[in-house]
Amino acid sequence: MSIIEARSINKTYLDISSGREIRTLDNVSVSAGENDFLILLGPSGCGKSTLLNIIAGLIPHDENGGEVLVQGRRVTGPNPKLMAYMFQDPVLYPWRTVIKNVEFGLEAQGIDKKERRERALKYLDMVGLVDFAEYYPRQLSGGMCQRVALCRALALETDIVLMDEPFGALDEQSRIILGDELIEIWRKVRRTIVFVTHSLTEAVYLGQRIVIFTARPGKIKAEVVNELPRPRSIGGPEFNDMVNTLWSHLKEE
Repeated sequence: MSIIEARSINKTYLDISSGREIRTLDNVSVSAGENDFLILLGPSGCGKSTLLNIIAGLIPHDENGGEVLVQGRRVTGPNPKLMAYMFQDPVLYPWRTVIKNVEFGLEAQGIDKKERRERALKYLDMVGLVDFAEYYPRQLSGGMCQRVALCRALALETDIVLMDEPFGALDEQSRIILGDELIEIWRKVRRTIVFVTHSLTEAVYLGQRIVIFTARPGKIKAEVVNELPRPRSIGGPEFNDMVNTLWSHLKEE
């Protein structure tokens, strides 16, 4: 059963400078099931992030047909009790400590102080940052800040986590390490993850299913099921074969 269902989604923007309408998404349909790890892969500007924002209820899709259902209910706006969202930029508050940054969304939901702290420490422990709980963001590396942002999203304990190129600004080594930590957490806590990337390696390393977009206007070109066993070895023959399969779909774009 699908926990997320986006059906026949179109999105058009008005370019104010030229007065022209720009088609970003064209009749896009995707779905994700319980504990799915779905990758949205495609060239820059193909509408991957736009679709993620539509699923999150942050922006509307065009009114001419199409709908987004999450747990069987139509999405009409953001619902942080149902879906957590992690951006490429960690967006940490510099005046709040690490643990207070993780607790921020829980405060907004009215969760009591004891439970907030317990949840925050649980996820900080999963990414090895308990000893940094009272540090401030300026005292952390870029990778550590992304770990804090990941904990903040996971601490909401929603069934769904939406991730928009969350490791895109990091170096390759940090991306792999954080990818390993994300997979380990995903296997422990069982969430549905929708993850946007333009990296072939990252898509193969993380995803169960990989939806490939065309260039703008974004359409679904292919869907690839990734059955490589975990843990996955970057650079191995089977891994490279999967990367080549994705590239064969993308290179025309």
